[in-house]
Amino acid sequence: GTIMAAERYPWEPDYAVPPGQVLEEWLTAHCIPHDEFARRCGRSPELIAEIIAGTAPVDAGTALRFEQVLGMDASIWLGIEADYRLHLARAADAREPEASRA
Repeated sequence: GTIMAAERYPWEPDYAVPPGQVLEEWLTAHCIPHDEFARRCGRSPELIAEIIAGTAPVDAGTALRFEQVLGMDASIWLGIEADYRLHLARAADAREPEASRA
């Protein structure tokens, strides 16, 4: 049969990877301790711990430092961050009753 062009199946995964998880996997793979990474980035160990825990976002300035230290483009870090925050917002929105969205 023919495929109906009008039928769209948007790919909306029900998960998103926190940037901190990507960061932690990268640091582990390269055997870089968190505090050493924080020092190289000029960021506090507390901030790096919060990013890894997912409680602090990766802002543009921090993404730029990550790029300088890790060689992974700042826009990639910001993209991972944005996707993750959007996923959290979608999940929160889905939990709201329909009536409150009117």
